[in-house]
Amino acid sequence: MHFLNPSAFYLLVFIPIVVLLHFLKLRRRHHVVPSVMLWLEAIEDMKANVPFQRLRHSLLLPLQILFLLVVVGGVARPALRQLGGLGEQSILVIDTSASMGATDLGETRLDVAKAKALKLINRLGADGQMMIMDTSRPPHNIRQIFTSDREKLHQAVENLSVAHTGPSLRPVFDSVVAYADVSGTQTSLNPDTIGVVFISDNFRMLPDSASSAQLQKIGSGNQSENIAIVQFSVTRALIPPNRYQVLIGVQSFADTLKEFQVQLGIEGKSFFEDEAVVLPPKETTSILFSLDDDERFYGQVVTTSLDINDDLSADNSASAILHPPSKWQILLVSDRNPLPLNAILKTDPHVSLNQIQTSDYHGVGDNDILIFDQFVPDPLPEGNIVFLNPVGGLPFMPTQNNRQPIRVIDQHPTHRVMRDVSLIDLEVKVSLQTQLPLWGIPLVETSQTPLIWLGEQDNQKMIVFAFDPFDPDISNFAASIPSAPILMSQCLEWLGTATSPIQPDLVRTGEPVKIWIEYPNEVKEVIVQLPDGTRRELKTQEAQIVFADTTQIGIYTVFVDGEPLGRFAANLLNPQESDLSPPPSVDNANTGINSGQVQSDLPEVNREIWAYAAVLALLLLIVEWWLYHQNRRFRQP
Repeated sequence: MHFLNPSAFYLLVFIPIVVLLHFLKLRRRHHVVPSVMLWLEAIEDMKANVPFQRLRHSLLLPLQILFLLVVVGGVARPALRQLGGLGEQSILVIDTSASMGATDLGETRLDVAKAKALKLINRLGADGQMMIMDTSRPPHNIRQIFTSDREKLHQAVENLSVAHTGPSLRPVFDSVVAYADVSGTQTSLNPDTIGVVFISDNFRMLPDSASSAQLQKIGSGNQSENIAIVQFSVTRALIPPNRYQVLIGVQSFADTLKEFQVQLGIEGKSFFEDEAVVLPPKETTSILFSLDDDERFYGQVVTTSLDINDDLSADNSASAILHPPSKWQILLVSDRNPLPLNAILKTDPHVSLNQIQTSDYHGVGDNDILIFDQFVPDPLPEGNIVFLNPVGGLPFMPTQNNRQPIRVIDQHPTHRVMRDVSLIDLEVKVSLQTQLPLWGIPLVETSQTPLIWLGEQDNQKMIVFAFDPFDPDISNFAASIPSAPILMSQCLEWLGTATSPIQPDLVRTGEPVKIWIEYPNEVKEVIVQLPDGTRRELKTQEAQIVFADTTQIGIYTVFVDGEPLGRFAANLLNPQESDLSPPPSVDNANTGINSGQVQSDLPEVNREIWAYAAVLALLLLIVEWWLYHQNRRFRQP
């Protein structure tokens, strides 16, 4: 209990005055009477008619002091701190992302969050209703619709488990707003009837839709140190072409220096010596393993792991599938001969090149990838395409000539096509001003327009160079950019993966995988076996199946009518989930959270109890009045 008006305690100065009044004795005036027979009591008083008298035994003094204490306490506005109540309807959102599997609290953060959720359910009123949601993708995130049945709510919370993905906060809170919009405007929440509670270990990435709610935030997790694999790729070296290169990026989220071993194995067997790593706090390092091309490795799983004991084990390993070298049939349509691109393509062991003139082009044929040099066929063919300087524009992309020199200001930091590529020094004298379609992804940007971009639409992949990369009078791309061959090889690799029945076969958890089925009408069942052994049966009406249930880390196996079609790997590789530190600040005017704090429960509210003090004071006053008059009656003769 605390007091909202503590200055009222200055009134306690009246207590000594009350006590003093019981010591004082008033002086009497002298009167002459004929007899003192009826004035015996007055005589007794007269004997003690002095300024002070001995304190008599009486209940009046303690009652008066107690009365004064209760009155002063009531004026000081006593209040009890209690947890805020839930609304008539409540939506409880529980974070089930990968970071909630951290064990810095002695148990997983999700277990702690579930315990807090159960306490909230137990506080639900008799007429209250609650919905349970997690942070997976809608509509699978609704674990229990609105109900007042506590058993069902308890069961929904108990059934929650950690998904090795990042939270899908934007669609989740968009659906929260939709469910909580009792006014029918679909734009705001009614805080008088709907309460939204979010239990999580990270409030940094809350979307704008969350600000529409009177959101209560409950934290789960402490400061934790973690080492994570944040990058993992398996490629083939350009020189020599018969070796695999396994690149591992490791990042420290710890505050102290860490020493550990990086291990690499194939199907559980080690073919390499462990790599010792000393990683300073908050730093990132890369480890590169090289592996000889060997037929016995084709289709095998290569796995890397960190030999370290930290609070999150999900990001301590990563896997990929080793593939035999691909051979792509590439058709280059160009009137220029020789073209520097020819030399680059011929040195790539994955490429079988065929070049024709634009006048000889009559269709795709059996080619896997098409490259059109300053030529756009009408209509556009099916298949995966590279456009080099499409001067006339594309059906989905109008262009204008730009004859002003431009320089690169940025490039895509994470796309696989830009891996180990730097085009910051690229200079272009003449380019095309383009208007990207909605599905376009810029790879290299200038202050005016993207120079290189890619995208995928209707199962067709395209890469567009909005300048002439192989004319030395136009750009220095082919002449002085050392990354040019790597970029072209990785462009072909991105385009060529479409020839595999499963693509991509290395994804982050939560990313979809496309599965191509030959003759889908003849297929009875397609089953995906998850890393934990459970199986998902997929519908097979179309040749392309999108599988998005990649919520587990490990190897997935695809079966078609009982026969294995192929495998793919899903890894966490998510620095945001591996960073287990609490958010630096939480600002929420609706809940009264101060900067630098994260709630551990619902916000506390003040429940004033001065009314009880007033009732008690009134009772004391009545008792004191009764005792006083009882004493006077007994003292009368």
